[in-house]
Amino acid sequence: MVKEIAIYLEGGGPNAETLTPFRQGMSTFLKPLVDAAREKRVRWKVIPCGGRAEALKAFKSALKTDPEVFNVLLVDAEEPVSDLTKPWDHLKARKGDEWVKPVKATNNHCHMMIVTMETWFLADAEALKNLFKNTNGFDASAFPKMPADPAPPKEGQQAPPPKASTFLESKSKTAVNAILKKAFKGTAAKEYRKIDDGTRMLAVIDPEKVRKYCPSANRLFKTLGKMLGDETL
Repeated sequence: MVKEIAIYLEGGGPNAETLTPFRQGMSTFLKPLVDAAREKRVRWKVIPCGGRAEALKAFKSALKTDPEVFNVLLVDAEEPVSDLTKPWDHLKARKGDEWVKPVKATNNHCHMMIVTMETWFLADAEALKNLFKNTNGFDASAFPKMPADPAPPKEGQQAPPPKASTFLESKSKTAVNAILKKAFKGTAAKEYRKIDDGTRMLAVIDPEKVRKYCPSANRLFKTLGKMLGDETL
């Protein structure tokens, strides 16, 4: 078990006025891990860094200055991922990133929101409908319906892989943005606002639903749970 965990996170905008609420929103989403860290007396930090390049820079610096800390980089994948257990391969191959894995980093240190943070929002449409129920013009019908869980296998049969595991994460960033654009088009703002709306959405979505439909989120929880000495998370 580690003594401290620090998450260097893409997003949050350019200044303290936007970074602080974004950090609070992400911390609320990660509450099961935050509570476990508190119980285990493990120090915990979420550090929004603004842009993805800034997040990488801060993460690499932390590997050098705080080697005793379990430092985590959390960024958008931006595109569908072929193997979520090898994030550095994806980030190295992606045009525009071409990131080289730091020497002291492993795949467990790097996590991605596939394909973006907004993909995770779509896993809990009910929470979003409730959050914006009093927002005139909000179109909750824009959110996709999650596929039904497969029927349990008959005796002697092997269970098929759940369709839900890739239903959301296979959607392109353009497709995810189009869903949110439709949902907010009729509101006074006329658009989804990443900082104002995204921060509030992070704080209300159910982590268990996100983990169910977004394997990248489940991987984050499982990895950090293991670092906290709690295999049940």
